Amino acid sequence: MISEFSSTDLKTDTLVIERPKTSEISPRLLELRKKIYDEEYLNNAIQRIAQVISGKLVENPEELTLRE
Repeated sequence: MISEFSSTDLKTDTLVIERPKTSEISPRLLELRKKIYDEEYLNNAIQRIAQVISGKLVENPEELTLRE
């Protein structure tokens, strides 16, 4: 069932997020922010994640069973 309501029925909140100054951000985080836009970097990262997960699944196949 779809209910209709007017915009006065909605309660809204505003969230303000302040960005830290660049000088307050670690160099490692700044480096990673740049890399996230590099398609080759992302593809390699995804491949590494897949390899680790695949390795874990092969090492411990008993962990694949469903738990109740």
